[in-house]
Amino acid sequence: MSTPPLALSLDIGTSSARAILWDETGREVDGARAQIAYQMRTTPDGGVEMDAPEFLTHIENCLDMLFQQCKQPPGQIVCAGVSTFWHSFLALNTHHAPLTPIYNWADTRPSKAAEELRTELDETEIHNSTGCMLHPSYYPARLRWIQKTNPQIFSSAAYWTSPAEYLFSKWFGKNNLCISVSMAAGTGLYQHSTGTWHAEMLHHLNITQDRLPVIADLQNTRSGLLPEYASRWPLLAKIPFCLALGDGACSNAGSGCTDSHRMAINLGTSGAVRVLSEKENTPSYPSPGLWRYCIDSRRPLTGAAFSDGGNLFQWITKNLQIPSLPILEHALQNIEPGSHGLLCLPFFAGERSMGWNPRAHAVLSGMNLGTDAISLAHAMLESVALRFALAADALRKQFPQANEIIASGAALSHSSAWAQMFADAIGSPITLTLEPEASSRGAALLALQVIGCLSDQLPAPAYGKQFIPVPAKKELYAQLLQKQKELYDTLFPG
Repeated sequence: MSTPPLALSLDIGTSSARAILWDETGREVDGARAQIAYQMRTTPDGGVEMDAPEFLTHIENCLDMLFQQCKQPPGQIVCAGVSTFWHSFLALNTHHAPLTPIYNWADTRPSKAAEELRTELDETEIHNSTGCMLHPSYYPARLRWIQKTNPQIFSSAAYWTSPAEYLFSKWFGKNNLCISVSMAAGTGLYQHSTGTWHAEMLHHLNITQDRLPVIADLQNTRSGLLPEYASRWPLLAKIPFCLALGDGACSNAGSGCTDSHRMAINLGTSGAVRVLSEKENTPSYPSPGLWRYCIDSRRPLTGAAFSDGGNLFQWITKNLQIPSLPILEHALQNIEPGSHGLLCLPFFAGERSMGWNPRAHAVLSGMNLGTDAISLAHAMLESVALRFALAADALRKQFPQANEIIASGAALSHSSAWAQMFADAIGSPITLTLEPEASSRGAALLALQVIGCLSDQLPAPAYGKQFIPVPAKKELYAQLLQKQKELYDTLFPG
């Protein structure tokens, strides 16, 4: 009897890495999971970074842990999929040794560089072409920042690439440094119409194409671990590894949002709302404020991303001295939208969608001596829901067929009150997926699809509670959203 095929997923996040085994129905294998937590280094001037060798050690230790506790998987591991965070990068020399730390997407030090590029380039044209704004989180501003602050590194770097490509070069050797279409599309340097690096942008940044990885599609895999790693992980020695994909793309696949009839919401540490579509039924350009990335060359991913999500909930519980989470949850369920008289702009970690303003910061307006901690918490959480509502409205204009909303992520699954705010603010039912690891699941399923174990139709996850918008609250949130827009325009014009 043949053993069932299994897929390894390696989910590399900003604060932890997970290694999980999955069967071909999309179910997690019991006892086949490992997780390593870590923390990016922050600097007083807005830096968020990690040394590349430290990053490599965390990921490798995670795989070691998986195979220590799962020495004999109940099937044959036939492939590996990798999900990781978009936008982060580092410089490598000709031997693929790191010249810089890994600069995380949340690093705000390139803000001035982004503002400079906005004065030099036509941002609308850049957005239409690359799907990305001129913002500190993308490569153009980061490269300009390095050029200005460390010209020696800028001139001596052989490659600028994401951490995942560094990882693969260590495991499989340094030949043919490749980046997936998915990861390339999140750099701000990828031209969707040609499927190549954006020549004019590279010229403007004084970067030649040979200093970036070769762009490869989803079917391009790597196999044959170097001897050191083949002996360390013999079950992975010869299997195909798919090139790393953006975590948002994997999350859509893992949560069952694989066509333009479904909108995916994810709320973990940060948040996003996304629609996956086929190239032929995708509008030529993303609406202002939205980005466009990819799963592969035929499936664009359009959406919005927010730097504040579960991290804001953690800030609330840490700093507002609320007695307990059950007390907070009960109170949130019984407050009418806006009844506290507060307005919040939730940019505690800076703004990405929808305004992409490098100078935007968190604002609380309307406080007085009667303002209490519960009111502050409600105003902050509903402000996040309002930003999602703004993005969902823009997405619906581009994809009117997206009439189902599926939500994943611990932040919403742990707070029914917050999930209801999202449904009321967006004005559509929201169904929670019961799959807690949507990105990991998606990476595994896409890898199984690449090697032919699965058809184009990926198995759906299990779904849980549905939150139905309350019409009266929907109207109140619409009014609050208008007030939030006015506050934003007043404080952060143009």
